[in-house]
Amino acid sequence: MSPTTTAKEATPVIEVSKELRDQYPIKSHHAKLSIDCIHCHDDQGRVPAKFEYIGDKGCLSCHGSKEKMAKRTGFMDMFHTNPHNSYHDGPTLSCDECHKEHEPSQNRCMECHEKEVPNWMKKVMP
Repeated sequence: MSPTTTAKEATPVIEVSKELRDQYPIKSHHAKLSIDCIHCHDDQGRVPAKFEYIGDKGCLSCHGSKEKMAKRTGFMDMFHTNPHNSYHDGPTLSCDECHKEHEPSQNRCMECHEKEVPNWMKKVMP
């Protein structure tokens, strides 16, 4: 960056076509925060069609460690439904096992625990 270049000017502008936005939609809560492709795919160039999978590294760069996520979602522990603190996978569970940025998230717990977890995904806080 030159002495006369601002940080905003140094940020690469990436043009994402409507077709790519439709193919790889960003979650609404991320879009509301003005998070776009470059936030997760930094250092991957300027061609969105060539962006690569980012894995947990991308998620945790904003959300913190897996331990922090388990603590943040600790209110779920009273129902024994906190997948971030699960005795099955806990901290080894990959974020994208359940959370997909460009696809609907999946409740993988319900594949086995439908009857055991009646309060799953219901409002538990006032």
